[in-house]
Amino acid sequence: MGVYYSFIAGLPDLEFNPEADNGLSDHFMEKLEEQLSPEEMGFARLLWLRKFQDEIIRFFSSGTTDSSPVPGIEAEAFHPEHESFSDIPCYLQKLAAWRERKKDTASVMQTAQKLQFFYFEQLLNSENRFLRHWGETEINRLNFLAARRSEQLGAAKEKQLIAGNEYHDLLLEFPVTHKITHTEFYGANRLEAISEKANYLEREMETDRLRWDSIDEINRFEYFTVDVILGYLQKLLLLERWQKIFNPSEPVAPVEMAEKLIQEKQL
Repeated sequence: MGVYYSFIAGLPDLEFNPEADNGLSDHFMEKLEEQLSPEEMGFARLLWLRKFQDEIIRFFSSGTTDSSPVPGIEAEAFHPEHESFSDIPCYLQKLAAWRERKKDTASVMQTAQKLQFFYFEQLLNSENRFLRHWGETEINRLNFLAARRSEQLGAAKEKQLIAGNEYHDLLLEFPVTHKITHTEFYGANRLEAISEKANYLEREMETDRLRWDSIDEINRFEYFTVDVILGYLQKLLLLERWQKIFNPSEPVAPVEMAEKLIQEKQL
């Protein structure tokens, strides 16, 4: 991995302030094109692509191929027989091949679950250290919340969790209140406290603050490597999400926004 002293030293400091007007991740991605190797740029795109998750789900669920769900990728490239198919990220190749086999029998929820599975599978098996640790933290967070929600509703956890690591297996074997589910995932205690908050907006902010702190923990002993750049990008993506909530480009009904946040939480 490359060492980027001057580039990292010149990056503005970031703070987790959801209401601040920060630089958007797209502009940062343009800067990275000039700095990173093609392999490292692929790592950055994996983080960046996740913000198009809803569009990707709609694209593969609706069957319409008029427009691409991801900027820079033609809609035709998502078809396995297309010559550019091998150029799209591996997790999207797998999703497209799965959707092709399913034809019209896959529901939106099934598509969303498969997208999550293939995405985290690629992160957890990445050659990059930051992506592996970030993927582990994110899948644990989502699975802990899904297991907690399932237990509260008396629903089976098997269909709600994303498979792929040992913590997934622990959550199937033990309740979320068990000591081992907290000792094996450092964010469990904070997530449990956050989930008890009555104010939904506050819960969302505190959850993203936990994710922000996770980035610092992952890169605690990193200084001028690509992992620091990837962590910085992920922080920009978190801030960008909140900027769109507080300063939407188009008027948004509060109820619709709340429903969208809840849906994101469940995917």
